[in-house]
This record gives sequence, C-alpha cells and structure tokens, in this order.
Amino acid sequence: MTEYLDPTDSVAVPRKTAPRPASLDGKIVTLLDISKAQGNHLLDRLEELLRERATPKAIVRKKKPTFARPAPDALRQEIVRATDVVVEGLAD
Repeated sequence: MTEYLDPTDSVAVPRKTAPRPASLDGKIVTLLDISKAQGNHLLDRLEELLRERATPKAIVRKKKPTFARPAPDALRQEIVRATDVVVEGLAD
C-alpha cells in the first residue's frame, strides 16, 4: 500500500487516502480551487471531461481563500456535508 504524508503538520504524519468510488455517476462532485494561479483552468477542463464522460448528479465549484493555508473549517465542513467526491486542483 502506498503511504502518503501530510505536509500541513509540523511533523510529517502518515495518512490514508479516502476510498475511491467505482463510478462518479449519480455522485455530487466538488471541484476545489486552492487559489493557485491558473488552477481554475485545470478545474474548468476537468469539469468539461466529467460532463462528457460521466453523469454526476452535480458538479459544485468551491474555492479556498488562499493556497498558503489549509481550507477554513467552515468550508471543509460544508464540503463534507454536501459532497460525495472532492477533487482538489492546483496549477502554476
């Protein structure tokens, strides 16, 4: 199994990834823009591909206030309550 480390902790802590759904059909997918330059272009293209290749129930766009910090608790809780799948995109 692949081990992932969380770079937001002061000491790298191993984390497990969330289970992946077999399909995005009928799912609510949130595309999270972390506010890095050009990240919106990546997510725009990903949204186009999702609409072409899957039938999600909805595609929701959210944006962090800054890439320099973790998403605010309120945003994370909102996403967790209303989303089946999250894709976090960044680009430079």
